[in-house]
Amino acid sequence: MKSITSIMVLVFACLTASGLQAEIYSWTDENGVKHYSHTPPADRSVPIKTASEIQPAPTTARQTEKINAENIDAILEELDREKEASTPGPPKAQKPPSRQERIQQEQEKLEDKIQYLEGLPPHAFANTRSRQAIIGRYQYRLQQLLSNPDEYFKQYGY
Repeated sequence: MKSITSIMVLVFACLTASGLQAEIYSWTDENGVKHYSHTPPADRSVPIKTASEIQPAPTTARQTEKINAENIDAILEELDREKEASTPGPPKAQKPPSRQERIQQEQEKLEDKIQYLEGLPPHAFANTRSRQAIIGRYQYRLQQLLSNPDEYFKQYGY
């Protein structure tokens, strides 16, 4: 058992060690596209850099600027300006809808629901009787809304 384990560890070590020797090549083709690969390009006409020669892109002066006592106030002011620019102003006070608008909105909701239920295929309901009962419930609510809106809103809590 120990010999099988030691052989497996040896095989695993050999397989992973080959990846440690890999080099990374970088080159730019004739179209200006930057390529990175573990194998060099087929045509050696382009200059090639290996992993040790590849340097990160240069940073801008703004990125390398250090924070110190002289510029901390300027940085804080800039952050405040950005925050003020990104936050929207206070929301406009919306007046509650009038009674007639509430009735109209509720009527549209109920009519849309009835239309949606009527458009469903028959297999969406347990049977035709349950389909009629569900649609009838919304039709009853619509009749109740149109006949006595105050009682409707009182009953359904709107």
